[in-house]
Amino acid sequence: MMNGVVLIPLLMFLSGQGMVRASGIPEGHPRIETTRERLLQVRTWLEEKKEPFHSYWKSVGPEIQRARQLKPGPSMSTDALQFHGVAQEQGIACRLLAYAWWLEGDEEAGKQAVGLLDAWASVSPLPGTCLDPKVRYPNSGMDVARGMLPFIAACDLLKSHPAMTDVVEERIHGWFRALVPVVREGIRRWEENDDFGKQEFQNHHVSHVLGLVLLGVALDDKKLIRFAVDSPENPKDFKELIAGMILMPGEAPHGGLRGKPLHAGEIQDRYRTTSGAGLVYCHLSLTLMMYSADVLTRVTGEDYLNWKAPGGECLKLSATFYSDFFRTRNVHLHGDYYFRDEPMMRNVAPFMGIWEVALANWPDVPNLKAVVRKMDRKRVPRSWLCYYGLPLLTHGVENP
Repeated sequence: MMNGVVLIPLLMFLSGQGMVRASGIPEGHPRIETTRERLLQVRTWLEEKKEPFHSYWKSVGPEIQRARQLKPGPSMSTDALQFHGVAQEQGIACRLLAYAWWLEGDEEAGKQAVGLLDAWASVSPLPGTCLDPKVRYPNSGMDVARGMLPFIAACDLLKSHPAMTDVVEERIHGWFRALVPVVREGIRRWEENDDFGKQEFQNHHVSHVLGLVLLGVALDDKKLIRFAVDSPENPKDFKELIAGMILMPGEAPHGGLRGKPLHAGEIQDRYRTTSGAGLVYCHLSLTLMMYSADVLTRVTGEDYLNWKAPGGECLKLSATFYSDFFRTRNVHLHGDYYFRDEPMMRNVAPFMGIWEVALANWPDVPNLKAVVRKMDRKRVPRSWLCYYGLPLLTHGVENP
């Protein structure tokens, strides 16, 4: 028994007597947050009660129960931030229900998840498409991109569920397609407004790219993916962000050096330390870039996780550098630039899940092994700060 549901043996799953016939799963799906092969492996681990995966999944149980009680409530707000909050809340629930279908064979959970997506895609105007340009003008593209992440990941997980008929999928994809211009408008606004105070590279730009990557993958739109990754028409595409967001010694970061050394892998959002949030915002931008690269690597077959800009900038450098702060909670490391961040770093639990993903991608980095070993891997804090739904299950290694 797990969360009141009897786990279906893996053999039944493979023979088609469980939640879905393996032969009926479309080739290459899921592919946004994880893979079919990984989910089958996780099912086996859960049936064998392998730790820490079994206890981790049990800790998700209360969240899934809350998701079962959730009624569809599409956000019709013209305020981008309001949309962001409601979309994340309902999207996270939708994604959890999708995982319950995959990992427990819970057909009703999957059906409810499809219903949530379809409810949002069936109202008019489509949620997130009619935002007031006078309200939070710089933020709309970012809020839509980040708010939609769990919904898009859930849709990818649910592609082979019986309730995801061609008609339903077409309706959901119509909603996704209508959100593309909203994100692209965010790009235009930042470019035409001189990056709102010459913030040439920061988390808004990364959010735009992530949103377009996810929408492009969900819609199987190769042209949109190319625009997000490497296009002269996109002033801040993925490759330009790796080169511009990630810093190397000798560069001039936004906000200046403040008399402190600059280390390889630091991120432009570091200047937010003036308000005590430098590490938090660097963690955010790193997470968004890693999520984008992880999806792109799976979908395209090209290794964007290890892509290096001409100056040597790469995600591995940033993950290595920032993991030390979250492992030790010591903001005075590496030259004491982030000393103002101490109050915000007293509770690092919501930020820890991303290191499961980082270690899976770069298993040879001692810093990443150290931070994962330090974590309480059996506990899942409910937070969007990792962006991945269940990072231990989708990426976590057995023995770090």
